[in-house]
Amino acid sequence: MNEKFRALLGFAVKAGKVSFGHDAAKQCIRLKRAKLLLFAADASQRLREELTGLAEGVPALDLPENADELAALLGRRAAALAVSDGGFAQSLLKNADTTVTGG
Repeated sequence: MNEKFRALLGFAVKAGKVSFGHDAAKQCIRLKRAKLLLFAADASQRLREELTGLAEGVPALDLPENADELAALLGRRAAALAVSDGGFAQSLLKNADTTVTGG
């Protein structure tokens, strides 16, 4: 992940616009708040399929970092993240250096 993406994701976390983990991301999706899904490199295929299936039309990014590396960066360990702010989601997508799926 590049520095700009890392900084934007950190700002989104500090602003309280990121849900960490399966249950929190699923709740964000169900409440129609999810604007972007992020998956750690070691997220299971089942987790990816479940959340992207629930979040039809919501873009998803596969990050090169695993859950432990994301924990070191963001302060919380999770294989799945949901961004609930449209502005942060668009900026993250614009600065992503990974492949976007869905949406």
